[in-house]
Amino acid sequence: MKIVTIKIDEKLYEELLAKAKTEGLLTVSEYIRVLLMRELGKIKQQPEPEVKSSGVSVDKLVQLLERRLLDKINPFTSKVDEIARKYGELVEKIEAIEEKLKELEEKISMQQIRGPEKATQGEKRERKKSAIDILHEQKVIFERDIASRIRDRESFFNKLGREGAKIIEAKDERIAVEPAFWNEFAKKIDDLSVQNEDEVRKVLDDIEFRLFKKLKESALIIYNNSTKKWQLVL
Repeated sequence: MKIVTIKIDEKLYEELLAKAKTEGLLTVSEYIRVLLMRELGKIKQQPEPEVKSSGVSVDKLVQLLERRLLDKINPFTSKVDEIARKYGELVEKIEAIEEKLKELEEKISMQQIRGPEKATQGEKRERKKSAIDILHEQKVIFERDIASRIRDRESFFNKLGREGAKIIEAKDERIAVEPAFWNEFAKKIDDLSVQNEDEVRKVLDDIEFRLFKKLKESALIIYNNSTKKWQLVL
C-alpha cells in the first residue's frame, strides 16, 4: 500500500480528530481515509450506529436510569411529605393550646376583677360569670382599675364590645359601660341644666359622677352655653 503524508496546522488537526471521534474512529488518519473513500464512492455514508451498552439501546438505558433514579428519590419524597404532614399537625396543636391558654387567661382575669372570694358553694358558681355578666353588676369598668390584673386588656375590651357593651376611648384609658346604664346616664346628662360640678354631683350617683368627670376631662362631654345644657360628643 502507498503512504500519503500531509501537513496540517494544530487547529485543523483538532477539528478532524473531533470529527473522527463522532464517527467512532480513533485517529485522524482513519477519518481522512474514510473521507477519501466516500469521495471516490468506495463506501456509502453510514448512519450513526446505535450506541448500546451491554446490548441495551440508549433509550432503554435512559429509561432504566430514570427508574433507578426515581427509586432513589421516592423514599426522600415520602419523608418530605411525612415531615410536612407532621408540621401541619404540630401547628394545629399549637394553635389549639394558644386558644386554651387565652380562655384560661380570661377566666383568671374575671376572678381578679372580683377580688378575693371565699370558697363557698355559691361563690364558686360566681366565678363562672363572664365579663359581660360582671359589667352588668358593676355597670362601668374603668381600664385603670384592672390594669394591674389583666395583661391582655385589648382582648378584654374587644370581647365586651362584641357582647354589646358601650366602649369609650377616653383620655389615657378605655371605659366599658353597661348598655342600659349608658342609656340612663345619657338621659340624665341631657336633662342637666346646671354647669357647676357641685350641682351636677347632686343629680348623679357616685359611679355616674365618676364617668361624667372622665368624659369631661376627655372632652367627650361639653357644656353648651347657647342651650345651657351638657352635650355628649361621642
